[in-house]
Amino acid sequence: MWTTFRPLFVLFLATSPVLADDRDKALAVIDRAVQAHGGESALTKAQLMTRSATGEMTLFDKAVPFKDEMAAQLPDRLRSFVDVGEGEQKVLVLLVINGDKGWQSAGGAVMELTKERLGELREEAYIMWLSTLAPLKKDTSFNLMSAPDVKINGQPAAGVKVSQKGHTDATLYFDKETGLLVKIARRAQEAGLMVDKEYLFSGHKEFEGAKLPTKQVEMINGKKFTEVTSFTYKILRRVDESMFTKP
Repeated sequence: MWTTFRPLFVLFLATSPVLADDRDKALAVIDRAVQAHGGESALTKAQLMTRSATGEMTLFDKAVPFKDEMAAQLPDRLRSFVDVGEGEQKVLVLLVINGDKGWQSAGGAVMELTKERLGELREEAYIMWLSTLAPLKKDTSFNLMSAPDVKINGQPAAGVKVSQKGHTDATLYFDKETGLLVKIARRAQEAGLMVDKEYLFSGHKEFEGAKLPTKQVEMINGKKFTEVTSFTYKILRRVDESMFTKP
């Protein structure tokens, strides 16, 4: 038996330092990014916040305006009020996620989210949590690896692949000059189908010590789905439990 497994054991010993070195390299990128975004304390506080967004969403190959008022206690509590369209075509939707429960309200009718839809939205909240970067420094359940450098808007960016049990992998990209997070890429489930999603961040500004993006483009399978032209944030000091209860 020892003869059978010895090559694998030797291979493990030979590659472990390489894996450790790669994790250290990935952590160095994360450490620099955390400082570029205002530091671990400010980013941790930013996980409890409200956020206002305006932009356009592509529906049936047509760009329509939208507004989103969101409250979040990341990683698993969100309340989002979305106003899509104009005039008689306007649609108002309220979404609430509270751990393993979720609801949707449209036109006054409240429905529990299906298991599949809740799972999709929980993954979106998880990606938002990752984008605050602070969890990657102190949570040892994350597996961090270097990813190949890419160019984003013509500028070189360093990549870090993030894996955690129970979630799909995500790759975060940081501008090599500024250290700022400029892109997240992942595989995601949408309406029962697996798709490639990309989130492109820009226009970073400081909000109560945390440097956060004010613009974002979301791509699905290489096509633009949403473009946020303005994000504004308010960092909260305490949780208002009523924000995350059933509408």
